[in-house]
Amino acid sequence: MLPRRACLYRTRLLSSSLILLAFGACDSSDPGAESVANSGAPALYAGFGGAIAGGTAGANQGGGGAGAAGLPRGGSTFALGGSGSGGSTQQGGIGTSSGGNTDFGGASTSGGTGASTSGGRTGRAGSTGTSGGGSSGGSSAQSSGGSQSSGGAQSTSCNIEGSPNPGSGSFTYYYFGQGTWQENGSYVTACGYQGSEPGGQDSDSVGNIANSGYFAAIPGQNSSNFDTSRYCGACAEVSNGGNSVIVTIIDECPMDSNQACAANPSGHLDLSVQAFNALGFSTGNPSGTTWKFVPCPVEGNVVVRIKSGNSNEIYIENVLTPIAKVSMSGQEAQRTSYGAWHFDQDISAGASLSLTDMAGRSITVTVSSTSQNQNQDTNQQFPDCN
Repeated sequence: MLPRRACLYRTRLLSSSLILLAFGACDSSDPGAESVANSGAPALYAGFGGAIAGGTAGANQGGGGAGAAGLPRGGSTFALGGSGSGGSTQQGGIGTSSGGNTDFGGASTSGGTGASTSGGRTGRAGSTGTSGGGSSGGSSAQSSGGSQSSGGAQSTSCNIEGSPNPGSGSFTYYYFGQGTWQENGSYVTACGYQGSEPGGQDSDSVGNIANSGYFAAIPGQNSSNFDTSRYCGACAEVSNGGNSVIVTIIDECPMDSNQACAANPSGHLDLSVQAFNALGFSTGNPSGTTWKFVPCPVEGNVVVRIKSGNSNEIYIENVLTPIAKVSMSGQEAQRTSYGAWHFDQDISAGASLSLTDMAGRSITVTVSSTSQNQNQDTNQQFPDCN
């Protein structure tokens, strides 16, 4: 299982006095300790927090072979006061998760983020899709261009439950460089999305979502029990006065190590820096705000990717609403706590997957290749939501 993080520390200089406006404890499941002081600010941090010991590596079930060894998990230390001392104790990986998620494989999800997945959408508005363009970095898989549809699929209603009451939302921000797990040059989130940070905290980018720079982490119980992973791939519209952005849920904000998420488990989001800045908040931890789940304004088709090291597990991304159920040859997959869908048998080339989204709509997609960690354009997409 992959470690995940989501945290915020933000300072501002007001009337010649440096005030710490908001903070949330970092997820100490992230490997290594972090330093999160804004530039130009004097050191105001000295440890609280510490390392969380890991469990044992999850055993892979079914036909996927042995799971990879557990990931190192370090601590983070922050508090007001003198010089900071970070905790970086590393122990084993993460064991079998409790609740609604089960760890099946190891932690291997190697591979880059460079994959062309912006092919034209099939069966929507009757138009011919445009061919995809390759993105930079990592290993690249070519997507097929859009196919001609006859008339297009009609839009349907979509009901995505779980939005907080208006005015009960709150926000912090985080960025990958604070300690998100990396493999082969790519950051890997709790939902399995792959990202990059080419030029600092406001340059984070994620593939196979509506807007590569606008994403968020949602509160979950802890690093071993991502009990809200059903919202992976969901989109939320976040508002601040006249400013509004749509973010995609790609990560977990563990409540056992993040105070802001624990304080508002049903209404808090940990936003990407780009999304937070676009909203124009004047403080680092605004409360009394509003956000709601909405269909994702994605382009192109549903993208699938067989998990590296596990030929019986697959990620499903670039969807309009979150995926609720996946089946193959009558066998229903189980969602793992690291975002992949697990089958008890290997996924073969040409396999048909039945996908049902949170709105109760179903489509069938074909896995074209058994190559691992390669984005595959399925040439299928759910109908628009009305």
